[in-house]
Amino acid sequence: MTILVDHDRRIAAQNLFADLGLDLATAINIFLAQTIHDQGFPFHSRLQAALAEVKNGDVVAFASEQAFYKFLDEPVDD
Repeated sequence: MTILVDHDRRIAAQNLFADLGLDLATAINIFLAQTIHDQGFPFHSRLQAALAEVKNGDVVAFASEQAFYKFLDEPVDD
């Protein structure tokens, strides 16, 4: 399987999984196995909440794909 992944994101993921004692291929295989087991994403999906946010106009627009990725990488305030 070949997948295209942003270079910096791949390196960050490799470093994270290395800290957990895994290589990237093993982590991806774990994700796929859990997805099959759960018959869906192995994390909470916010689809209904997201659709309500869009309907209410509570959305963020991005000028580019890179701007979107930068937003995803920003820390979340709790």
